[in-house]
Amino acid sequence: MSKRIAIVGAGVAGLAFATLAAKQGNQVDIFERRSQAGSDLGAGVTLWPNAIFVLTQMGLLKAIQKASGEPMTMTRYDLTTGVQGELSLRGLNQSAGFNTLTILRRDLMAILFAGADQAGVQIHFGEAINLDKLSELENQYDWVIGADGRMSSTLRKKISPVSQPVYQGFVNVIGISHSSPIRPLNSQSIQDYWGDGERFGIVPIDASACFWAAGWAEVEKQPNRMFTLSELGERFREWPSEVLTVLQQAEQSSLHTVYVHDLDPMTSWYRGKCMVIGDAAHAALPTSGQGACQALEDAWWLAKLMQEEATTDRLFARFQQQRLEKTVAIQMTGRHIAQAIFHTPANQRPAQGSVTEASLDAMAAFWMTGLV
Repeated sequence: MSKRIAIVGAGVAGLAFATLAAKQGNQVDIFERRSQAGSDLGAGVTLWPNAIFVLTQMGLLKAIQKASGEPMTMTRYDLTTGVQGELSLRGLNQSAGFNTLTILRRDLMAILFAGADQAGVQIHFGEAINLDKLSELENQYDWVIGADGRMSSTLRKKISPVSQPVYQGFVNVIGISHSSPIRPLNSQSIQDYWGDGERFGIVPIDASACFWAAGWAEVEKQPNRMFTLSELGERFREWPSEVLTVLQQAEQSSLHTVYVHDLDPMTSWYRGKCMVIGDAAHAALPTSGQGACQALEDAWWLAKLMQEEATTDRLFARFQQQRLEKTVAIQMTGRHIAQAIFHTPANQRPAQGSVTEASLDAMAAFWMTGLV
């Protein structure tokens, strides 16, 4: 039977689930606080094989491929010892059965908005949903799905008032850079530089564009503090030339400062007609590399289980049971990596070599759990 579904938030999770649910014949409305389509969060996204599986199921793979890069390796460098380890993305892709693609977030969001529109999803912009408006939605719809993010989710406030974002003691400044033909980017490798309590990651789209994140330990949050390119240039002035070049070629308007938070694992994602998905349910640190990927998995699983369960309680309970273990593992992985980068002295970090074939297979198997 067709359902009337309200989704709060037009991010990755909300748009993907809306598209899949609408394609099943449901009436889907998204309520988005922003005044227009777009993305004011994040510079880019690495779409690991599990995300590509979902986007393929959504019929969006060709559009994604046109806007994406496909690096073949991911290399971690230590400022003291040089190359520390290499991950073969080609090997990972072969093991998983799907490729790894890199894309600017604004391009990903444009594709997701277009997909939702083509599926017949109605998007209501300029609609900030508070608890009073949430009650109205509950009266009007069969389900209200909260895809309203990690920081101030109204749905999470209703379902689990004690669940609050947890600051993890580091700041990220993210941005986009465009290279010149004279100084092209290395389009074949994601480059991950670690200093002492600092990190700079460069993710190519092609030889002319990349997105990047500069991070460092920051004990105290500074509300409304936006770091500038000149400040980044000073902080990273002695880092490798690749880092300095990317900063020199940065798109000023793309810079965004984020005091990075995640969530402690929640015991329940639903209450009555309401449920949270994506970052609203299980926000992980960007060091996990899986935020958008897990949002897409949520969308696919919820749409799949909708076709198998007749009651709301059984659907929501089964969805949480299916997704909880994997998302908790990813949350903890993100914290573990952040601890190693930002809160462990460089000389106390364990040495890492290149990832073995067995490790690649294990990584691929974990990311693809439940999908194929």
